[in-house]
Amino acid sequence: MTSSSPKTDPRLLTLISAIAETPAARISGQVLTTFHGRAGKQLLTDGFLAAVGEETAVTSMADHDDEPVTLSPSPDGRTFGYFSSNAGWVVPATKERAVYGLQFGPLFAKLLEGLDCPQAARPIELIPHILWEVGAARVPGRAARVPVWISRRLADPSTWQALLEQVRRRPAPGLRVILSLTPDERIPQSFVHGHEIVAIQSVTDFDHGIRIDPDILAARLANGRLDDSPVTMTADGGSITVRGKTYTFTGTKQRAIIRHLYEAWCSGDPQCLTAEVFEAAGSGDQVRSLGKAFKGRSDWREFIKEEGGQCWISL
Repeated sequence: MTSSSPKTDPRLLTLISAIAETPAARISGQVLTTFHGRAGKQLLTDGFLAAVGEETAVTSMADHDDEPVTLSPSPDGRTFGYFSSNAGWVVPATKERAVYGLQFGPLFAKLLEGLDCPQAARPIELIPHILWEVGAARVPGRAARVPVWISRRLADPSTWQALLEQVRRRPAPGLRVILSLTPDERIPQSFVHGHEIVAIQSVTDFDHGIRIDPDILAARLANGRLDDSPVTMTADGGSITVRGKTYTFTGTKQRAIIRHLYEAWCSGDPQCLTAEVFEAAGSGDQVRSLGKAFKGRSDWREFIKEEGGQCWISL
């Protein structure tokens, strides 16, 4: 009889996320050793962190001072250190002088091992050191594979704009998942058509190291992102939730109409010319009213108003 493996501390992924949010995805050896000893050691053992250089300054531990001190060559030229009035010549340990960087290949391979993404270990950079394409994942409940990108630093305005530009240049083929090392609460609230942006921490199974749980991800895609907005929509446009009630639409043109109205609502200018909505949805000249577009159901009237040649989501 074998015992089950111990549950992984979620703080391991919290540390990974914190490092990933830095501009170069790096952490100093002194910070890693002083504040993240156990987690840092685990990341090094797993190959998710590796030494990429050395610091030229450290915090003086001998003088109990928070000010950094510059490292200088020793008199014999063999080591680097600093002079302390309390301890004399101090040589920081090698691990404290080192600078460690995240190793995205091994990290992505582990995170995605339950999703069968073919490019997980050899991700393609779409934005250097910021956004990667890792292939298409198998997600429970979905007949087709779902394309997946992985991102970091989405809380940074310039990074967010760069992501939106990539989305504009490479539209999603129905639905694309963007797995983010940025925590949910720091991801911008903007709606990105055809994309579900999911914080990796929110869909991780810590019973198997750190790996994304396919079932949790499937539930997230089905229910969309939870926030305080009274109106939310799933990334594929299949359902919209208004004041806690979810409405599901299967028709392509109906989804296009709902999506158009939702995007207008998000923009702060919800009223749309009905004719323009139909044109954007590709409904043709045969459809001249929402009643005809949604023939066979009336629940859309609970949150959509149509009047004077205009229509809009109304709360």
